[in-house]
Amino acid sequence: MKIPGVASVRLTVRSLIYVVAVAVIAALGFTEQSPWPILLAALLAVPSSIVAVPCYYLAYGFLALIPGANPSSSSGTPAAWFTVTTFVLGILALTVAAFVNVLLLRSLAARRSARRR
Repeated sequence: MKIPGVASVRLTVRSLIYVVAVAVIAALGFTEQSPWPILLAALLAVPSSIVAVPCYYLAYGFLALIPGANPSSSSGTPAAWFTVTTFVLGILALTVAAFVNVLLLRSLAARRSARRR
């Protein structure tokens, strides 16, 4: 069902490649614990990553408050559930940011085409 003025959520091939590329680069960065791929994924997902990255760090901070998380490397290794959860949250945050960018661009394109008519 197509609703006028509402952008479709269905991804085109180009949009899908963009979202998957951001997800793969973010996954590489988080699994390898390397900041450069994470930074690259965040830069590719601008402007939505401007909101997604601080939200990730807020979630990280809240998770770190849970007893047993042990996020500080000075007090030993972090709990496995904490590490896995924060990696998944980081990858999801940047992937969702890329998806939101696709939706924003579609919305802008729909507005432009509606103004021309």
